[in-house]
Amino acid sequence: MEESRTNKRVETNIDILFRESGAFKKSHTLNVSNGGLFVKTEDPLPIDSVVTLRMRLPGETEPMEIQGCVVWSTPKDKNSDFPCGMGIQFIKMNAEDRTKIDCFG
Repeated sequence: MEESRTNKRVETNIDILFRESGAFKKSHTLNVSNGGLFVKTEDPLPIDSVVTLRMRLPGETEPMEIQGCVVWSTPKDKNSDFPCGMGIQFIKMNAEDRTKIDCFG
């Protein structure tokens, strides 16, 4: 099966905080691209949820804050080889953070 992905993914394990509303929840990423990332979580948010992400890329001292949208998820009750979590597409970030993400891969 041919992959239709337009952005190169980098497999990584970066601590991340995410929230739709209310308090941030702590988790980690499994991969990052300049278009989005995968957050491993037992409680993925519904598709189309807008989330705020906070993370610090390796080698960086300051965390970045990015807005994203859940575009797919793997619930914990689904029988899948892929871990439970959600794919998030970036929808809003500042130019400096965009450059950091672009250079990360």
